[in-house]
Amino acid sequence: MTPRLPVLLVDDDEGITFSIATYLQAKGYPVTVTNSGEEGLRLASEEKFPLVLADIYIDRVTGLDILKTAKAAWSDCAVILMTAKGSVRTTVEAESGGAFDYLPKPIDLSNLLKVLERAEKSLRSERPVAEASAEGEMVGESSVMVELYKNIARAARSDATALIRGETGSGKELVARAIHTASSRSRQPFVPVDCAAIPENLWESELFGSTKGAFTSAERDRAGIIEQARGGTIFLDEVGEIPISFQAKLLRFLEAKEYRPVGGTTARKTTVRILAATHRPLEEMVEHGEFRSDLYHRLSVLNIPVPALRDRVQDIRLLASRFLAEATQKQGKDVWLEPEAIGALELHAWPGNVRELKNAIERLVAMSSPGPLGEADVRRALISKSPETAKTANPQTLEDAEKEHVLEALRLSGGNRTRAAERLGIQRRTLYKKLERWGLVHEGHTDVPESQRSDIDDKD
Repeated sequence: MTPRLPVLLVDDDEGITFSIATYLQAKGYPVTVTNSGEEGLRLASEEKFPLVLADIYIDRVTGLDILKTAKAAWSDCAVILMTAKGSVRTTVEAESGGAFDYLPKPIDLSNLLKVLERAEKSLRSERPVAEASAEGEMVGESSVMVELYKNIARAARSDATALIRGETGSGKELVARAIHTASSRSRQPFVPVDCAAIPENLWESELFGSTKGAFTSAERDRAGIIEQARGGTIFLDEVGEIPISFQAKLLRFLEAKEYRPVGGTTARKTTVRILAATHRPLEEMVEHGEFRSDLYHRLSVLNIPVPALRDRVQDIRLLASRFLAEATQKQGKDVWLEPEAIGALELHAWPGNVRELKNAIERLVAMSSPGPLGEADVRRALISKSPETAKTANPQTLEDAEKEHVLEALRLSGGNRTRAAERLGIQRRTLYKKLERWGLVHEGHTDVPESQRSDIDDKD
């Protein structure tokens, strides 16, 4: 049996130190006890204990002082703080100082043992080395990603317009940036445009610019997005949101590569390249008269599909490693993923794709104590319960977990299927098929909360 690691116990209450030391020694821990804050500082500094258990309020010396000294002497040591008078301030200071855990008094000895065993496991574990990659660099070794890299290289050698297609959160802007960086325009600006954020009546002035006096508030000439790009690349993100009223003007610009600022009298030439992206089914929008057929064909001279994360499961380990390295550096916390945690990540459906994975890793790091992250930590971070979804607690299958996730999205979207699909990062028709498969599109189904039944059937 592996011997227990030594513990330094610091508390001014002799009754508490006697009880804790007796219990831990019976469990095999070598325990050094002091009831003096000054002596605790000396021992933490000189002896370099791997495990330190200290009260917050000792005497003139505090547990936070012990924490700082112990970490300065040995950054890998695990310091567990105790207090009967916890506050937001002391908890925040303990967390920011690198405390392994923070326990309330009276101490639950069985819980303390679990925390110490977790700290031991953390200290004995080998930290996996995070795989380095340049900021903004795409990550993936799967066959679908290799094919994507080929398409990026081909698109970079061309100057044609390209339509990048993929689900929300799959990394379409990263693809556009990669094309620009690998092209001959790399030294020129890359200008991303959120098409959903521009009001319908401002599209012309935003893209083409305006001249002084063109309208009431135009007190000077204003450069548009085309001028800002200056021969580089414009990335039209969610191009399906461009209003039909402006699409003809955009088409003319793409065909002639010239534009006229609002209020201007002379056309201007440009060599800017256009890349566009969408998660919406543009073919269906064309059929419904929501998107011009000629503009669709002009934008999709090159067509670049971006795979969903569920289609590149073998890349999840690499992505998680990269996001974990970023999050731990940003938050200053020493945590790592155990193999079973990676397995849990690989089993998740990831409707929000790479963006959802990144957010999940950041949440894991923020909400976890220092040390290894296991399968249970991952599952807690991925599945959030609400009163409506509590009926499906402890799902036994991926299907159950996915159903719970979809119902939560519907609840947050007020039953609106379109908004729920956008929140989930899937197409509306895909959401409908899932609801139909689960029998949730018929009024009166008992698995759907009463307040949502009519919404799920009727709202668009």
